[in-house]
Amino acid sequence: MDVVTLTGNLLAEWTFDVDDLQNGRTHRANAMSFQVGGKGFNVARVLKRLGRRAEALGFAGGQMGEMCSQWLSDRAEEHRFFPLEEGVRPGLVIREENISSAETTFLGKDLQVTAEAWQAACEYIAQAGPTWLAITGSIPGWQSNWIEALNSLIHRCPDTSICADTYGPALSDLVRLPLSLVKINRTELSKLLPESAEAPARDLVAKLRSYSPVQNWIITDGPGSVLADFSNQGTYELIPAVIEEVSPTGSGDTFLAALLDAWIRGLNPEIILCHAASCATASAASPGIGDFPIPVPDCYLPTVRKVN
Repeated sequence: MDVVTLTGNLLAEWTFDVDDLQNGRTHRANAMSFQVGGKGFNVARVLKRLGRRAEALGFAGGQMGEMCSQWLSDRAEEHRFFPLEEGVRPGLVIREENISSAETTFLGKDLQVTAEAWQAACEYIAQAGPTWLAITGSIPGWQSNWIEALNSLIHRCPDTSICADTYGPALSDLVRLPLSLVKINRTELSKLLPESAEAPARDLVAKLRSYSPVQNWIITDGPGSVLADFSNQGTYELIPAVIEEVSPTGSGDTFLAALLDAWIRGLNPEIILCHAASCATASAASPGIGDFPIPVPDCYLPTVRKVN
């Protein structure tokens, strides 16, 4: 298996297309659709489009969990759910067709992952032994002692590289481990290093190195520049191509998927970043998550330069 993704906060998501969203009114959708969301499921979906074998793991239960599993199976998306008694977190996207496809998103309340389900997921991953494990999104119910199961996984699977694209309490604990990669946005970075919240991102690299044993860092800042610090290979600044966004939702997940795809191919840092950013930008210029042309047109290529 090339990549296993682990999503702590699965989403059963409906999208309604309406003409004009107004408060206090009843609306009738012109069209509606359903999909299974959550960062790791988006990452696995894009990896599949890029020719990689990826399995998405999550936590779900009840009839809603069965519905999500059937939806994924119908699309031949490899997945596995670990028990979640409360079901699945619901989500609703309202897309206003007469306002350049503006979107309003509602997310249901987070459902707590149990210690037993987390342990079962880590045990399954250890047996699968993927090339990469991507831990993604928030993990409701996270407890600091859950890090012990990941420590065990690291020792049992030395050939599995682990990356984290998460936030909140889980991130604060995960950066204590010698992970291969952490992808973090500037807001979460300021929480890890509050005393340096206003410092330029490149000034934080040395502090990150002394703060955490993580080997490689990707620091994003919305549609702005990306700073990538690769151990023993230098620091790079990436400036995405300027585009007219159609739907930026999930472009960060596309970035991570393409990054892992290029990393598995053994490409150099500059090409890895170009591949990741061009796919993410092309995704933002498309209506669906990861719904971009392959091969990616050159107009989506970023500017990448080594800064030290």
